[in-house]
This record gives sequence, C-alpha cells and structure tokens, in this order.
Amino acid sequence: MSERLAVLDSEKALQCVSGNKKLADDLLAMFIKELPGYKQKIEDELKSNNKEELRNIIHKMHGGLRYLGAPALMEIISHTDYELFNLSDEQLEENINKIYKEIERLLEQKKYH
Repeated sequence: MSERLAVLDSEKALQCVSGNKKLADDLLAMFIKELPGYKQKIEDELKSNNKEELRNIIHKMHGGLRYLGAPALMEIISHTDYELFNLSDEQLEENINKIYKEIERLLEQKKYH
C-alpha cells in the first residue's frame, strides 16, 4: 500500500501552501513535533478500546496531513479515518502498525529535499 509512495513530496507540499516554502517547512516541523503525542494517544485509545476517540485522533492527523506533502502517511491515515468502524480488530491493528511504520519513516526523513 503506502510503501510505494514517497515519504515526503516537496512539490505537493508547495502546492498545498501556494508555493510558500517557509510555510511548508514550518507546517512539516509542527506536525513532526506532534507525532510522538499522536502515537501515544493512539496507543492509549487502542488499549482502552475507545474507537470513537481513536477515530478523532486519526481524523485530526488526517486534517493536518492535508497541508503536507506526506503521501505515504496520508494514504494509510485516510483509509483508516474513513474505514475505522468497518475494520475488524485484526485489520485495525494492521492499519495502526502501518501508521506507526510511516510515522517512523517520516521521522527519519524530516525534511523536504
């Protein structure tokens, strides 16, 4: 699924912010700064089996990703946001693991090239 997509796409990021590179870089930096908190919240809601709050967290990430050029993470977040209540527990766990993997890939790259 998302492994074939780029971690970061600077052209897409610039399109999202009307060519303002500083804004694109600032938005990416803010999102990256929030990622550990998002990951912890996801883990907490999974443990408590609170799918409603889990969807709220995923949905918030989805909204933030709309202004970044992070296609791989966007794809799995988007799918999970729209399908969360239709996923079996096994499918949800698989999606969450993919989200974690894409978060790690994003944290490793951190910058547009």
